[in-house]
Amino acid sequence: MKNFSTQLLLLSVFLLAGCKTQPKDFKLVFTMESMRTYKVSIEINGDRSYRIQQQNLFFDAFAKKEQINRSEGKLTDEEFNELTRLIADSRLFEMKNTYGFNASNNSNDDPFEGMFYRLNYTEGTQSKYILIHLNPKETYSASFAKLLNFLTDYSSNHLKK
Repeated sequence: MKNFSTQLLLLSVFLLAGCKTQPKDFKLVFTMESMRTYKVSIEINGDRSYRIQQQNLFFDAFAKKEQINRSEGKLTDEEFNELTRLIADSRLFEMKNTYGFNASNNSNDDPFEGMFYRLNYTEGTQSKYILIHLNPKETYSASFAKLLNFLTDYSSNHLKK
């Protein structure tokens, strides 16, 4: 009986600690968008390939034509390892689906009022969709904030000028 209790305790500790496995066959699509003004997205696949698209929606509407800036390539081993570590640490499948929509912020002075982040993550047969409306009162895990920073910095640094 004592042996069973010890095994049960060890199993409970393992489950509570959670196992963080490195993502394998995955696809991550991250989009930042200011409604009807600006949009940038990055798609990263488990084979290390990425595709970035940037569009100035406001100027495209004025010019009456789409002008999308695109960039494609492959992440280095170091970049890919950092990304997969951040994904694992963020525990995306345990996160809520929406953030920042509960608070009432009716300030017209906030330039980020119309800013949204969308993250669509698929690994194997599981998918997670997270929609974020920027709100300084909303809190996320430090790992998720680092993941968002990695994706925005990577997009900025690897987009053709």
